[in-house]
Amino acid sequence: MYRNKTFNRKKVMIVFVSVFFIMMFLIGRLVYLMIFCSEYYGNKAENLHERERDIKAARGKLLDANGTVLATNKSVCTISVIHNQIEEPEKVIEMLVRELGIPEETARKRVEKVSSIERVKTNVAKETGDAIRAYGLSGVKVDEDYKRYYPYGTLASKVLGFTGADNQGILGLEVKYDEYLPDFIYRAVQLQGLHRTAFSKYYLCRRYHL
Repeated sequence: MYRNKTFNRKKVMIVFVSVFFIMMFLIGRLVYLMIFCSEYYGNKAENLHERERDIKAARGKLLDANGTVLATNKSVCTISVIHNQIEEPEKVIEMLVRELGIPEETARKRVEKVSSIERVKTNVAKETGDAIRAYGLSGVKVDEDYKRYYPYGTLASKVLGFTGADNQGILGLEVKYDEYLPDFIYRAVQLQGLHRTAFSKYYLCRRYHL
């Protein structure tokens, strides 16, 4: 009888010690994650909700001596998808095929790709972008952008020049005004903690007397 009691006490003690060490391990692990890894996991959580997306600045209008607009901007949209925010992938695919006129295979590839953000199509008409936004589907992003527009086509094109896909001037007056934009303007709009703001380069040149 005495031996049975001693044996039971040993079993209880072993269980108690085991539970104690397991609890200590879990507490230690929790302290490690909360104190030493808090910044790492905090950044990962923040990245799920905040993503940087470059927004092109609206370029200023180019006018002739009579005030006629020779170069201006046309509002367009960039359509993107965020994989981990999509709740109804089939509806998203169907919508992209219908509104953007892209093959289903292409839309499915973009939607199912695991990435922070996947660009589907650029230079989409603003009306189409507004229609896509009206669906209210999770994980679909519509960013307004600008596309350079020349009302008179190739008229004075050698003087005016043109812009590239990134909205930067390549030739003529378009690239001439790019040369006057100082580096500190780029740094100012990219400072951490500030809201991104799209400035007209021509306005900045006038503002800083360049």
